Amino acid sequence: MGQNQMQARAFLARKLVNLVILLFAVWTLNFFLFHMLPGDPTFALVGNRIPADMVDTIRHQFGLDRPLLDQYFVSLGSTLQGKLGYSWFYKDNVLDVVLYRLQYTLLLVGVGTFFTVLVGVYLGIIAGSRRGEPLDVAIVGSSLAFYAMPAFWLGMILIMVLAANFKLFPLRGFSEAGASNETLFEAILDRLWHMVLPVLTFVLVTMSEFVLMMRNALVDVLTEDYIVTARAKGLSPKMIVRRHAVPNALLPTVATTAMFIGWIVTGAIMIEVVFSWPGIGSLIWDALNHRDYPVLQGIFLIVTMAMLVANFVADIVYVYIDPRVRI
Repeated sequence: MGQNQMQARAFLARKLVNLVILLFAVWTLNFFLFHMLPGDPTFALVGNRIPADMVDTIRHQFGLDRPLLDQYFVSLGSTLQGKLGYSWFYKDNVLDVVLYRLQYTLLLVGVGTFFTVLVGVYLGIIAGSRRGEPLDVAIVGSSLAFYAMPAFWLGMILIMVLAANFKLFPLRGFSEAGASNETLFEAILDRLWHMVLPVLTFVLVTMSEFVLMMRNALVDVLTEDYIVTARAKGLSPKMIVRRHAVPNALLPTVATTAMFIGWIVTGAIMIEVVFSWPGIGSLIWDALNHRDYPVLQGIFLIVTMAMLVANFVADIVYVYIDPRVRI
């Protein structure tokens, strides 16, 4: 037991050192990437029709007239203090702007990921336990069909059919406008009502990864020797799948779930724009339109760090689920 604990601690220590190195490398790349963008950010802030002396004043105020290496170390020190800069468009600290929008994205992605994993794993178990049967073909085919659909296109179809035609769900937003006198219960129902279509779109376009992963893992596990032994003991097929095959086939799902934090800046951005969801995706869209580079830089940094930390947590979970990882 003592040796196993030492191996686990050594493994986690290596992962922690790698995490710190990656975080520093990501921050450095993030800094130089946005400073290499063409054009003068001063004009994006105040426009082109201003006197040259005012431009110099603004550049000095924001430290844009200093050497790039000096800006690098100043920015690094500010980041270590929890400061990510000042938003030119929103006139507020970048960290406050991003964190305010991040709560809405985490709500959408969190709820969507929960149902994606739940539905995807369940359908994968059904497909894997009925390999080659019509139900297996139907599940895999439908999940791949939804995966091939662009998120914005599927979202617009759902809006036109379920919201515009049948009026079952709201067209846009996070809550009903002007509903200030609603009770707590009514407010919760209103938010849930607005979340149905965005979450449904998220689940449909992402569940195929879990369906295929769980199905293929289960198919491989069902060929193992201990499964043959379980069948020889007379166990029912459902008992073999539930007690022996599924627990061992679930391991790849852990790492895949951790990677879903990346949907904050990939698939979720289109879903948020289509449904006017006030999250990170909409913030990226607005920041691009207004050339608010500090906000874009802050979003890139926060989301990338979140992905690295999520993978680190997945590695920790892996150590306790599968002891072979420590070797």
